[in-house]
Amino acid sequence: MSSWRQFVETRLKTAEFRRTMLLSAFYIVLFLLLATLLSSYLNPGEDHLSAYDDDWNDMSQFKADLNDAGVDTLSLVSSPLLLDQLNKSVTEHTVFVIAGVEKDTISLPSFSGGDEVIRLTEDEGYSDAELESIDNFVKRGGSVLVMDDFGFAGGVARIYNMDYSNHRMYDSEYAHELDNNYTWLNVSDGFNYSGRSRADTHPCYNPLRHQDVLLNASSPGVISLKEAGLCQHHLNASDPTAWDWSPKYNMLLDRASAFDPDSAEDADKQRYGIGYSSQDSHLDTNDDGKLTGGWEGGGVEADMAGPFTLMIKVCNSAECANASSGRVMFISDGSALINVIYDHEGANNGRYGALTNVIPENDNRKWVLDFVAESLLAEDDSGYSIHSDAQVIFDESRHQQSSFMADAYNLLYYALVYFTSDWMAMLILFLILFVAFEAVIIKKTDPEPWRHVFSIIYYGFGDARRYGYYGRANKVKQVLLSRVRNVNALTREEFDSLPARELQTMINDPVLVKFVFEDRNYSMEQLVAVVKRVKMWGRGGKQAVA
Repeated sequence: MSSWRQFVETRLKTAEFRRTMLLSAFYIVLFLLLATLLSSYLNPGEDHLSAYDDDWNDMSQFKADLNDAGVDTLSLVSSPLLLDQLNKSVTEHTVFVIAGVEKDTISLPSFSGGDEVIRLTEDEGYSDAELESIDNFVKRGGSVLVMDDFGFAGGVARIYNMDYSNHRMYDSEYAHELDNNYTWLNVSDGFNYSGRSRADTHPCYNPLRHQDVLLNASSPGVISLKEAGLCQHHLNASDPTAWDWSPKYNMLLDRASAFDPDSAEDADKQRYGIGYSSQDSHLDTNDDGKLTGGWEGGGVEADMAGPFTLMIKVCNSAECANASSGRVMFISDGSALINVIYDHEGANNGRYGALTNVIPENDNRKWVLDFVAESLLAEDDSGYSIHSDAQVIFDESRHQQSSFMADAYNLLYYALVYFTSDWMAMLILFLILFVAFEAVIIKKTDPEPWRHVFSIIYYGFGDARRYGYYGRANKVKQVLLSRVRNVNALTREEFDSLPARELQTMINDPVLVKFVFEDRNYSMEQLVAVVKRVKMWGRGGKQAVA
């Protein structure tokens, strides 16, 4: 037992054990950091709301309509930080689409500049740097469409002093062909901001622009799909001479939420309420899934009664009068543009699989294409043709992907962009590289000091202790054997193949022969005596002085 204890104590004091423990601690901390990162980013779940998948709950048909109208569509799989790379001309003709933010951001410490000097966590959904990039994008003339209900888009809303209620909204005006999960949002005028309609400022509702297109049409009085451009959804399929001038939208929502009544629209701050629920609606504030009535003194927490704001438009100009200024459209439903609702005719014809109920006709397609047209068709553009820089960017960075490898790829791309764009992330990256460099140094074995094979530095016992390299018998043996090989002019191969008896003859010193061939420990005094004999060996022939 004592020998085992002595072995353990000796082992704990060795440099190898300390190096092993340091490396183990480093890799454990690295593993915990990576596990925390992956657990917040890679969450198994249903993948939907992607513009690049064609399932019933994706948005491929919306993307297809944009492409048919000549609009370039791009996907952002890393981070909205890349929006800062767009110049102002491109930004003014770009729409950034956020639909159903399903993943939280990677929170990093940051300097808040407020009461808290350092914030250890960031806003949900997007980091502070990403939210700043989105805000700057809008200030430079870009347009953003935010569709979310219970996801992580609250950070984007809070840029404009708004917030989501994060509670389910129920309404008596729902699609009876389906069930009460599908409610109607009836917008009487999508361009009535402060009591008067501003529809004539919209390119598709401007009569002068429409007249100009008619005069230049290839067929008199008839506007073709190509000539209609981004406003082709206003054409009447049964009557090519008709044009839809109505600014009304009858929209179908799926399990919608609502905006917080205390932080919703505010016309003085250019936050305009566009769509509301009916008077007979309620917000499930206790999240019990049913209507709960009550009164303040009854001790029962009652659900909040409507109407509630479901759609808000934020503009950088009063009443969105400046077409080149930025704008943000919020709607409290992340599923407003899913294929089965957006393309209701195709859904009823079985394009997205068999349906048990008929999807009612709705204006979701008209609403979103009107927003895109308003954003991409500037006042100085002629007709309904789009600008050469016009594009729509879909944020796919916060969507669950269909495979782990796709999620891992997005995470790596996100890290590449994030750690080269955000200053706090760059600082953390520097610290990570510094720690990694230190780990390499810890793992690397120190090189042995240089020695000359013809001499041994020794000037007494004090120097022998100072030059600890020569306080080990095997090092002195190497010096002696190197001398023997060089004095006899042998190559390394020849010397290594020598028989032991012939080597003893070459040394020709019984003390040194015994020193070379015996494996034992030497005290410092004994080693000093051997060193003296080695220094004298070869000076007067191969026989050392006894």
